[in-house]
Amino acid sequence: MLPIFLAMLETPEEKQNFTELYETNRGRMFSVARGVLKDDYLAEDAVNQAFLRLLRHFKKCDELSSDQTRNYLAIIVRNAALDMRDERRRIAEVPFDEERDSDGRYDGDSFDARLDYDALVEAIDRLPEIYSEALYLSYHLGLSVGEIAGALDISNGAVKQRLTRARQKLRAALEGVKEQ
Repeated sequence: MLPIFLAMLETPEEKQNFTELYETNRGRMFSVARGVLKDDYLAEDAVNQAFLRLLRHFKKCDELSSDQTRNYLAIIVRNAALDMRDERRRIAEVPFDEERDSDGRYDGDSFDARLDYDALVEAIDRLPEIYSEALYLSYHLGLSVGEIAGALDISNGAVKQRLTRARQKLRAALEGVKEQ
C-alpha cells in the first residue's frame, strides 16, 4: 500500500517524510488496531485506512518523531478500527425481511448486506487483482473515482469500468454461493 500512498503526495520531501513515518509507526499502529479488532487482516485494513486519513492532514504533522505525532497516529488507527468494528456489527444486524421491495424481491443495493461477511471477503479475494484493488480503494478506503485514477495512474473511465466489472463479477460469485 505504501506506493499507493506515495502516489498521492506531491513533493519528494513529502514522500520521504511519509515513508519514514510509515516505516516507524506501522507496527505500533497494527498493534492498536489488532487490540480493537482481534483479527490480523482487519487490523491491516485499519492501519491502511488510518494512513489514508493521515494523508488528508499530512501537512499538519510538523515533527515526525514527536510524541504528539505518535499519539495522533494511535488515535487515527483506533478510530479507524472502531469504525470498521461498528460497520461489521451494523451489517450483521440488518434484518432480512426489511430488505425486500414491494414485490418481495431483494433490493440490489442491499445485496451485500444480506451475505455472510466471510463469504464476501472470500469472493473478493478470488477476483482478479485489478477488480479487487478497485473495490478496496473505492469501498473500503472511500476514495473517489478521481483519487483512484490518480493512485493507479489510469483514466477515470477505466476506474468506473473496473468498478462496474468488479461488482458484476462479485455479484455473480456471491449468487453462486447463495444457491449452494
